[in-house]
Amino acid sequence: MISSDESAFNVGGLSSSGQVWVTRQAGEADLEDCLVPKFKKLETILVWGCFKGRQKGPLIFWDKKQWGETVKATSFTSYIVPHFHQFWHEQSQLQLYYVYLQQDGASPHQPVHTQNCFRTLGIWGYFINWPPSSPDRKPIENLWRTLKQRIRRPNPFPTTNNALRTAIEEEWAAITPDELEALVDSLPTRLRVVKTLLSPIFSYHTNY
Repeated sequence: MISSDESAFNVGGLSSSGQVWVTRQAGEADLEDCLVPKFKKLETILVWGCFKGRQKGPLIFWDKKQWGETVKATSFTSYIVPHFHQFWHEQSQLQLYYVYLQQDGASPHQPVHTQNCFRTLGIWGYFINWPPSSPDRKPIENLWRTLKQRIRRPNPFPTTNNALRTAIEEEWAAITPDELEALVDSLPTRLRVVKTLLSPIFSYHTNY
């Protein structure tokens, strides 16, 4: 199965997970230990990526100037789908059988325009049916989380869009086949956890 998705990266979103409170005495307001870095508002970097098993697919940076500020069906099929289709074709040839595909219900993925594009390419029938409202268990979501955690580590921290883009490229390249395989292997366990957590809810509605 090829797991694919978009993700957004920005300096402010990576620098802190929320408010940070410090206790300081009089005269300590300007001490470095009592300060939290803030950065000017920078443009969010959108990326699309995919992987299958131990093999990473292409990482595509969304070109807002050329392709639009947001990902829409027409731009998605023009600039992302060709990379998606090429990776699917290569992996299907290696496997000697058609590979199944997975993407979420994001707005660019569902319109008739996108579906017709997939049908024209002959891949529409290989998409896994993904519920419109469900816990997000896509393996690539965990890959994005790993990338963002690793981008927080460097010193100095990336504080410009160019530096952040470079960091994203480097961390994507550094993801190993073993890490990808571990993400895939963990999926059954994570699905069982979700099922266990949701079982009381389903039971309540059934008995109501």
